[in-house]
Amino acid sequence: MASSSLSRTPSSPSLQRGTYAPSAPTDLRSPCPIINAFANHGLIPRDGRNVSKSELDAAMRDIGLSITVRKALIWGSFIQRRDENPAGSGVWGTLRHPWEWVQWQLGIRDADQKDSNGMACLNLDQLNRHNAIEHDGSLTRRDDAQGDNHTVQPDLVWQLLQASSDGRIITTNDFAGLRKRRTEQQRTDNARLCFPWFLHYVMAGQIAATQRIFGESSKGYAIPVSYARALFEEERLPVDEGWRKRQWLWPGMLEIVYQLLVVSLKVERTSRRSPNDRKK
Repeated sequence: MASSSLSRTPSSPSLQRGTYAPSAPTDLRSPCPIINAFANHGLIPRDGRNVSKSELDAAMRDIGLSITVRKALIWGSFIQRRDENPAGSGVWGTLRHPWEWVQWQLGIRDADQKDSNGMACLNLDQLNRHNAIEHDGSLTRRDDAQGDNHTVQPDLVWQLLQASSDGRIITTNDFAGLRKRRTEQQRTDNARLCFPWFLHYVMAGQIAATQRIFGESSKGYAIPVSYARALFEEERLPVDEGWRKRQWLWPGMLEIVYQLLVVSLKVERTSRRSPNDRKK
């Protein structure tokens, strides 16, 4: 589907695929603004229920993600959940039964969850499962221990938009500073903050992917504030603001990993700078 076919209209039961409408109170949504935007545009089921692999793949193709990234994200999203770890808690048990550990730790879907056609599916609210795909320290959500890990928080969106140094674009440096501040904020606000070492790279990867999909290459993949407001406040693809998916060389795994490393290094450098330096 061409980006130009994405549009906005009030909610209606007969909305065409690609037309934006905010979610209804009975719709299911995830902690991820972009996935929620897929549902709000009808690229996946608008009610957030029974999302198939093919529907999620098509939605990611509509925003210009390469096949390698799409397949990796679909694989991670469709892991079946185990409520208990049959391998036990020891290292040896985990090494003997690695897949069972992955299902227990990262699984999202219920066992044998399928739609009416017998195809594997998931509901968007299953992505809210704590420490699977969802994690503490989100840029726009509170932590699980704070009672709501999936509803967008206006004050956090305001912080994100205010991170822009010039009020027009959010650069990699701006994102790095925001990422560091949010982590520090949650260390104060959430005594049960779960922040393993690898989460730093997961969160850098989320920023990196967003930059490479929606950022302007001529400006170091900075994201216009208007795009960020659409994505994070309305959970809407910023087509009205001028965004179009790339026509050539869609963002792939190597490109996003490279940007991840750039973001990660800038976050670490920000961490080593004094508060007075950060204001300069």
